[in-house]
Amino acid sequence: MDKDTVSKMLENAEKEDLLDIISNMSQANHKAEKIILDWCKKNNKSQQKKAAEIELENLWQDVQPIINEFNQYGGGPDSEMDEACDNLWKMDEIVKQNDISWETRVVILDKMLEEFNIGNSGFDDILIDVASSFCNSPDENRYFADALAKGSSGYYRNYAAQLYRHIGDEDQFLKTKLDNLRYGSDYVEVAKYYAEKRDRKKEMEYIWKGLERCNGRLDELINYVAPIYIKENRDAELQRLYQFILKTKTDLNIFAMAKQMYKYYSIKNDYESRKRTLLLILDTCQKDEIKKWFKLSKSTLYAEDWQKEYEGILEKVKKTDQKFYLDICMETGREDIVLTCLQNTRYRYDYCSVDYNQYFSKRLAEKYPNEILEIYWGNVNNLLTMSNNKNYETAVFFLQKIKALMKKNEKLEEWEIKFRELKEKNKRKRNFIALVKNL
Repeated sequence: MDKDTVSKMLENAEKEDLLDIISNMSQANHKAEKIILDWCKKNNKSQQKKAAEIELENLWQDVQPIINEFNQYGGGPDSEMDEACDNLWKMDEIVKQNDISWETRVVILDKMLEEFNIGNSGFDDILIDVASSFCNSPDENRYFADALAKGSSGYYRNYAAQLYRHIGDEDQFLKTKLDNLRYGSDYVEVAKYYAEKRDRKKEMEYIWKGLERCNGRLDELINYVAPIYIKENRDAELQRLYQFILKTKTDLNIFAMAKQMYKYYSIKNDYESRKRTLLLILDTCQKDEIKKWFKLSKSTLYAEDWQKEYEGILEKVKKTDQKFYLDICMETGREDIVLTCLQNTRYRYDYCSVDYNQYFSKRLAEKYPNEILEIYWGNVNNLLTMSNNKNYETAVFFLQKIKALMKKNEKLEEWEIKFRELKEKNKRKRNFIALVKNL
């Protein structure tokens, strides 16, 4: 109804009648209630706090059914997730910008934590982010921390420990941390706590507890304690740590320890030990580190040692990063090795391919045109075994490369024959034939 119609229909209504009508409308429809709340926030400052509280409660009433359903089924439509997230961030903004009473906040906070503890919705992180905004005072943060500390998530129990420390309850912080020691980072955090208290004995005790108890990666523990041993010239302890890490037989751990030993031997100016450690680093480092350590080995080792160890180092590089290994081969006149690799590698048509964007083959084409043409023709035939437009487009790309290379090597007559045979073989692939019409 328009305003004139409403005015005529309600012209005899008393104030109480109008209030009843508006109240009933607001209870029946969120949109109607929102109109009242928006008017109140703009025109009635004395009731802005109440308006914000009602808006907060309404938003949670909209959000909770979605999260509850996601918890039941382990997920749901993206559109509903987006809607719930938008409303959660609106709730976050309301509690930050308004002085909402703790009595109102805690009711919603408890309901948020109920959904969080089910832990099957995919909303866990955003629920905790928003819930943290509900807690301002030390007592409120303690309430929040107590709830998280009782949960099943080790990550959020550690978050609870940080909340305890934030409010100055170091006893509860330490208790919570000690009850949740699982990863190397947990032990490092406890060690740092004792370091701040100038308790070196306890600091080292928890580092070694972490080394002995944690399965898997120990690099955070190594990177914490090894520099201490090096700085304080505690050679025996450093060697003990080194031997302990070698026994783990885990490349990630050995690499982390070997880097520390390399620093140590560099300080001691011990060339032989540094050389031995460099070889160990090359044997255990990951792909993203191999280039750096290869170059450092080349600049560090004496010429005769570099020559002596070179082939073994190349094998280490080959094992870790094939593309970098082939780059070295190209730079050192071993193009035949690169060619053999391309010939024996099933082509992948994405960035994971060692020859992505013809990285090697276009450089080899000058010296080995026939061999590269054979590889390219093989790529085309492989692509055409699957009938889809993406493969057709990639096949056309290779055909363009083939034609240009055959023209350069005065083989256009052979190109015409092979190209005609290819089209005849694939004549039923209409989309492909259309793509090569003007080739």
